[in-house]
Amino acid sequence: MFTVKIQGLVRHSKKIVTLYFNKKIPSYPGQFVMLNLSGYEEIPLSLSSPNSVTVKAVGDTTRALVEGNFEFVGLRGAFGEPFTISDRALLVAGGIGIAPLKYLYDFLKSLGYEVELVYGAKSSEEIIWKNEFENATFATEDGSFGIRGTVLDVLKGRNFEKYSKIYCCGKEEMMREVYRLLETKNCLNKAEFSLERFMRCGIGVCGSCVLKNGLRVCKDGPVFKAECLEGIF
Repeated sequence: MFTVKIQGLVRHSKKIVTLYFNKKIPSYPGQFVMLNLSGYEEIPLSLSSPNSVTVKAVGDTTRALVEGNFEFVGLRGAFGEPFTISDRALLVAGGIGIAPLKYLYDFLKSLGYEVELVYGAKSSEEIIWKNEFENATFATEDGSFGIRGTVLDVLKGRNFEKYSKIYCCGKEEMMREVYRLLETKNCLNKAEFSLERFMRCGIGVCGSCVLKNGLRVCKDGPVFKAECLEGIF
């Protein structure tokens, strides 16, 4: 484990913040770190850039991170399998699932690749980086930002043939629906999904994140090709 200083905090809403570290973590989009805040349980967090994590308050550690009353955190990593890079990309994000996809979006754009984003959440408050994406379609369930509906409502009318890769991250229910939609369109071979599970070690030893097909989210993922997830979704 190594220690980094928090050099900046951007508060997107009452429950969501981005923490910026004073150094870049050698990593690729889709990888995660194990973050240790003194007095709290160590947790996995996807990198939202080489030097940041974006956090939603859902448990004791994440609530403490969102409150922001600290100067240093401990990190292990980066760990895990990253996204595969491709030049004509569709990114599908649900809620805080935008975090690893923001890293991927910026990485792909830096290479000059074509990137399209579909991003949904319950309300406008949960949509972050509203002005930082080009070629983006937003959806909220309450209609407070973008179209009223879900990412599935947006995707149902899409022609997936024009994309070389489709990347998805969000709540598992949403990803399951995206998986099934792509399956009906015979496009699963293009898709990669970033999964979230409870993790203790982050390096494939403890078994806390093993899927029912035997794959470990921390070591074999968190990014999986869709073909590896048959029977999971």
